[in-house]
Amino acid sequence: MARWSGLRGVPLVAVAALVLVACGGGADAEGDNRFVAAGQLCGGAFQGEAVSALETVTGAKLFFPHSEDEGVSSTASALADDFRKGAPSAPSPGERTMCSVYAKGGGDLTDARLRFALYDEKELLGGDLAPSLHPYAMGKRALAGVKRSYLYFECVSPALPGSKGRPALVGGELSDRYPPDVDSRPLREASLIVLHSASRALAVALGCERGGGLPEKPVLVPSRG
Repeated sequence: MARWSGLRGVPLVAVAALVLVACGGGADAEGDNRFVAAGQLCGGAFQGEAVSALETVTGAKLFFPHSEDEGVSSTASALADDFRKGAPSAPSPGERTMCSVYAKGGGDLTDARLRFALYDEKELLGGDLAPSLHPYAMGKRALAGVKRSYLYFECVSPALPGSKGRPALVGGELSDRYPPDVDSRPLREASLIVLHSASRALAVALGCERGGGLPEKPVLVPSRG
């Protein structure tokens, strides 16, 4: 009771308001501690300009921490295991999720999702592209859109037995839950920047020669496909 002595004579309503403000402030402070910045997500998948690019894609600056079974290292390990088992020729689990992005203030569904898989050359997206996909001169193939973007690269690595004669074709996809209704070059290129950062990190984790042929910085030069 002694700690409340200073409030004697203060109306009960005012005391209640003070308590609510104090509790509310504490909850907000504690709540913010639950969230992380883009650069802390998914084991270092997003570095440099990819941090602000992910903020552009999602419209958020704070995110829920990623799942323990996601990240660059776990994705590299899973893909290496798939390759040793004969993927993509042999049946495999398919896409491996590197990062499920949940923005602060978002719902139960992901705001963005980043997946990688091993592909056969004939599976490479090409031919007649959807109007929403724009080709860029980066990696084996790069296609950017406001809803989905794709980036493929080849990997030769001791972690992938036999890849010297048959390079592994790794493909990444970034999907956005809330794309705009119209095409936006800045947004689709932000998506490609995010995908490039994660792909480079994966290539390094896999030990790919020459970084999988990916440039250190994203090349945002449109191509003819």
